[in-house]
Order: sequence, then structure tokens, then C-alpha cells
Amino acid sequence: MAAYMGKMEGVIQIVREAIKQVFIPYNLTNILLGVSFLVIKTVPPICTGLFAARDDLGPCSLDWREQEILMFLLLAIFAKTRRATSMHQYASTSYLFSKAANFILFMRVDPRLGAIFAILCLVLFLVFPKPAYSGEDTIKFYSPDSLEETLALAKGKRHATYLLMEYYTAWSPDCQSLAPVFADISNRFNTKSLQFGKLDLGRYPAMGNKYKIDTGGMSKELPTLVLYENGREKMRRPGHDVKGKVVKYSFSANDIVRDFDLRDIYDRSKAKVKEAKVEKTVDGIEEVTDTTKDKTE
Repeated sequence: MAAYMGKMEGVIQIVREAIKQVFIPYNLTNILLGVSFLVIKTVPPICTGLFAARDDLGPCSLDWREQEILMFLLLAIFAKTRRATSMHQYASTSYLFSKAANFILFMRVDPRLGAIFAILCLVLFLVFPKPAYSGEDTIKFYSPDSLEETLALAKGKRHATYLLMEYYTAWSPDCQSLAPVFADISNRFNTKSLQFGKLDLGRYPAMGNKYKIDTGGMSKELPTLVLYENGREKMRRPGHDVKGKVVKYSFSANDIVRDFDLRDIYDRSKAKVKEAKVEKTVDGIEEVTDTTKDKTE
């Protein structure tokens, strides 16, 4: 019974969090924009005042072309989000395609309605931008100079040090979706020997050229994660195939932890911390102070 109640409390908490997210202005306005045509076209008395009745169709009914566009919208959202790794990615893609479909539907009825809808989307985007991640993390934000200095210092160290860097831009939806995932990983695996950092390629575009990361509007390399070992690049995602094409990467927490071998690096780093905590011999007895907490549990 206790286990069942625990599961129910977990479900209730998830539902509460989902409802809370819906009423964030950014999400709420995008949801309303996404269903605006369907509501206006099918709900009296709005539809009767804006749309004229046809011989074969009432003013509050969808014609076959409108039904076709809405069906295509559902298929497009399903196709684009089937590999989504978070609700943030799913929501961002759904908002984009639904607003595009609504614009087309309004334009078919009257170009003036399409123009009004486009202006409304722009205004709401400026007034209610997508909220940035504001939770806890152990991530250091680098400038080009500070990153170069950090990598140079790491090359001279005898013991292994690691730095997992996220190269991102503020305007990229995929980078925004990765923010909470990367923050959570940093909280779980950060140690003295395993650090996490970010650098904004939108602010420092020259670094994109230096590290061979495409920062164009159609780029498939945003975000890019690079793992440095003793100041030298060891691995990056997304990578490239033999033809030089970008290999799509999901950026889920499990994939990042597995592919960059973070758990093993963390465990080895934790073991070194324990060794470093061995205190001087007191009365011929070595006292060991273990202040390391397994944050992955």
C-alpha cells in the first residue's frame, strides 16, 4: 500500500509540474496561437461573424483542404519529435509547426488575417520569450581567453583532468533544450578533476571557426559537446561520418553520460579525492577523511 501511495504521489507531482509549465506565459501563448484557427473557425459565434457560409459547408465547419493541412501538421510534428529527448524539445517543435500551419490556414481565408496572425506571433515572441534555464548548476561560462588559459594549464598537469564543454548559441532551440539536461549532469558528476563549461558561439563567432563548428542558421552542430582530457580534445558530439556529414545526436542525459564515459571518469576522480584526503599520521595511526559524496546515486 505504501509503495502504491508513493507512486501516486509521484504521478500527482508530475501532473502538477506539467500544469505549472502550461501556465508559463511563453507556453500558454504558444498553445493559444497553435489552436487559434481551429477555435476561431469552429466555435460560434466567432466563426459565424468571421467566415461566410458556403453552399456545401456551414460557416463553422472545416473544409477538406483545412482538414488536410491540420492532418499534415500532426504527421509533421510526430515525424520531427519521435526522437525528442525532453518535453522542451517536443514543445518547441510543436509550437513552430503549429504556428506555421495556422498562418497558412489564415492566409487561405483572408491575407489580412494571415498578416494579423504573423504580427501577433512576433509581438508575443518579443513580449514572452522562451524562458532560459534558471536552476542550479556547476557550470563555468568561459570567454575565449579564459578557455584557452584553462586548456593550456591542463596540458601541464601530471594527473588526468577533464573538461566537458558545451558550445552553444542563445538563439538555437536545441541549445535551449539541452540547458537543463547539461545542468543536471554537471550537478551529478562535477568533481575537482571533471569540470563543466559553456561558451556562447553567438557572442564569440570566431571560436566556431577555430573549433570547426558551424554556427549558421541551418547548422546541425548546435549545440556541440567537446570533452577535453588534459587540455586536448578527446571526443565530441555530434560527430561526422566518413563523408564529412554531421551525424545527428540526441543529447539525452543517458547518451551523454554513456558516450563521454562520465560515470567512469567520475568514479576515478572520486577515488583520487579519497587518496588525497589521507591525513598525516597521528599517534602512528593514519586517519582517512572521506568527504566525497556519490552524487550519482
